[in-house]
Amino acid sequence: MWVFTLKSPFLNLPEGNLSLSFGSYKLKKVFDLFVFGNFWVALCAVAQGLLTYLFIDRDPSLAIIAILFLSTFFIYNIRIVLSYHKIVKNKNAYTSNRMKCVSSHVNTIRLLTYLSAILIIPFAIFINNKSILALSIAAMLAFVYSLPVLKNRHGGLRQIPGAKTVIISLIWASSTVLVPILDSNIHLPIFNISVLFIKRFLLVFCLAIIFDIRDIETDRYSHLKTIANQLGPIKAKRLCYLLLIIHIGLITMYDLPVGINIFLSLLAFLSIVAYLIYKSYPVKSDYFYLFWVDGMFVLQYLLVLPLTLI
Repeated sequence: MWVFTLKSPFLNLPEGNLSLSFGSYKLKKVFDLFVFGNFWVALCAVAQGLLTYLFIDRDPSLAIIAILFLSTFFIYNIRIVLSYHKIVKNKNAYTSNRMKCVSSHVNTIRLLTYLSAILIIPFAIFINNKSILALSIAAMLAFVYSLPVLKNRHGGLRQIPGAKTVIISLIWASSTVLVPILDSNIHLPIFNISVLFIKRFLLVFCLAIIFDIRDIETDRYSHLKTIANQLGPIKAKRLCYLLLIIHIGLITMYDLPVGINIFLSLLAFLSIVAYLIYKSYPVKSDYFYLFWVDGMFVLQYLLVLPLTLI
């Protein structure tokens, strides 16, 4: 993916080839920053929030959408900010595309991370107290997930065996399901909210396990006991398939009666997720995980959106 060649000006090649190659090089640099700088995952959170608004048939709140983007961008980049001096020190030692990009733009990422935290404040003025409470709970989970809040462990709650994937899933489900619903002041049965929350939780859980499979060696080195390195990659993938089957059962019971088109689109979407689970091991490139796997959040929204406009 993204193979490119920067032609030498000393070779007897047409000038157009050189311009095209240089243009491809610049495009790849922009794309890398977009993905590895966590702009893409922030858009993924926005897509899931918009999907919730579609499901509850309410117009999205600009303030909520902005906060989802800014808070996700901040949370995913705060570890880069906290590791700033280490990243700068080891800038020339990194070999992965991701860390090469991060180290090259670490000052920009740090500045934008601080800016994102500041920009959340004015948008928060326009949302109700219930939404602020739900966002605060999700933010608290995000901080204790990664920051060293446990005295007997060298890290946050993610150091508890198996907790990493569960906490990530709770954060995403809380922020992209509960926050839009609370913001809309819509009176839905608790059961309906619970079903939507569980479906979102299961989806995030499956995709998070794919990342655990990617990180299985580094997590072992860090003594982080994730589901993937406890079960092994093959059994972890089987767990994902089981959760997808449960998810299919839920959309069959609760989405099929609403509309066959949305049900079929969700079924096609889960088939793609199953394929990515299948391809997740042996480990692939950073692009596979950070663009394609994360991109499932955007794809789900794009598949459902046209059907709600009919």
